Amino acid sequence: MTNELATEDVLPRQPAPTEANIILRGGPAEDLPDNERVRYVPDPGSMFKLPRGNHYAHFAPTTETVAHGEHALRVFRWTRTTYVAE
Repeated sequence: MTNELATEDVLPRQPAPTEANIILRGGPAEDLPDNERVRYVPDPGSMFKLPRGNHYAHFAPTTETVAHGEHALRVFRWTRTTYVAE
């Protein structure tokens, strides 16, 4: 008996919990460098709020995905900006 796994026992590589799973598009994200637009969120089905100085940029998930390295990233589109109350 060997310790080798059969091909059917090997699971495909899954991203680590902190690896990027979304990309921000539109709105102020266009001014962000790629390394800030590509992010990890724990729930890629919920809205994402990005703090930007005195305001937040809000992004909604779409059904669109784009290839990024070995992973498919879910596209989030900018929906609005809200400002921090003083």
